Amino acid sequence: MQATSQGWLVVVLTSSPALLGLASAAATAPTLLLSLLAGVVADRVDKRRLLIVSQLVAAVLSTILAILVTTGGVAFWHVVVLAFLSGSVSAIAIPSFQAIVSTIVDRGLIGSAIALNSAQFNLARVFAPALAGIAIAAGGIAIGFWANAVSYLAVAAVFATLPVAAPRALAGVQSALWSDLTDGLRFVASDRLVLVLVLLAAAPGLFILNYLALLPIYARDVLQIGAPGLGALTGAIGLGALIGAVTLAFARPAGGSGRLVLGGLSIVGAALVAFGLSRSLPVSLLALALLGAFQVAYYSTTNTLLQVLVPARLRGRVLSLYTLTSIGLIPIGNLAAGLVGETYGVEVALAGGGLICLAIVAVVAILEPRLVRLRAAELARQADTG
Repeated sequence: MQATSQGWLVVVLTSSPALLGLASAAATAPTLLLSLLAGVVADRVDKRRLLIVSQLVAAVLSTILAILVTTGGVAFWHVVVLAFLSGSVSAIAIPSFQAIVSTIVDRGLIGSAIALNSAQFNLARVFAPALAGIAIAAGGIAIGFWANAVSYLAVAAVFATLPVAAPRALAGVQSALWSDLTDGLRFVASDRLVLVLVLLAAAPGLFILNYLALLPIYARDVLQIGAPGLGALTGAIGLGALIGAVTLAFARPAGGSGRLVLGGLSIVGAALVAFGLSRSLPVSLLALALLGAFQVAYYSTTNTLLQVLVPARLRGRVLSLYTLTSIGLIPIGNLAAGLVGETYGVEVALAGGGLICLAIVAVVAILEPRLVRLRAAELARQADTG
């Protein structure tokens, strides 16, 4: 609800694709700056405590934005600053979010755990954007921000119940932060499959995920469907993602394969091209649903493969590198797409990004054929027997 409300708020305040891209970039830029350090922190500190504190801080920031919007004192710079601060909190927490999965879930069920996590997240994406769209149309743009503040408190309460022990390194830190960081970098550089998975995540980060930033402009100016229509578009993404996540959870409990990584990302790119060229609401909804479904398949499978490929002692650091490429590069993509949309139209920005992503997938498939044969279930069995 906050994402939908914030995008529409920026459109109301500025009517600029470039500034819409800037606001989205502000939220994701901290991941580019902080994710590597956050990975080291995830391997050294009490993850549960870090996650609880991060949720409480995020609740405060969301409440501030809600108050500003409710009182009518909000300005564009408020949105950018608060988005940057919220993004900083998220950047510090993300590696701990990811690394904690293998701590509380059996290795053979990691695929289902990650997919079901995506399912519950995307269940919210089905209903919440539509609710936000209705609230915005009724003049309640601040409702999404208030709801988000409450949700952070609920998540903090859940984390407080998790039986997760602090790492042994917490009692006496012996190695330097820089040494820990370089250990993670050396491991990724030495394992070609891990390196390919980490680097490939830059493609959707740079060329695909900017569609979320441009969606409000597209809804208003291209499809001309207003705030309720924006909620419908975002809901279509969530519905597709929910179907994809549930299917993946039950069909691939140990995780997917390299074939699904490449195939899923190819369909994501093709769906974005179709959406960028569409002038029909039904076609746009179908394209976004496909994009959502296979976006979840790609990210869940990549995350699962990394979980089973990487040793536990390095998992936080390697996943932070994955976060850097998959999320940290999004602000660059958002800014570029915003500028292209400002100059040539959002349709060109969206369809062009999809085509570039398709080309990158083709190159990876040719240069690293071993990725096609990679299976998460086989990796899990090898780790258990080894």
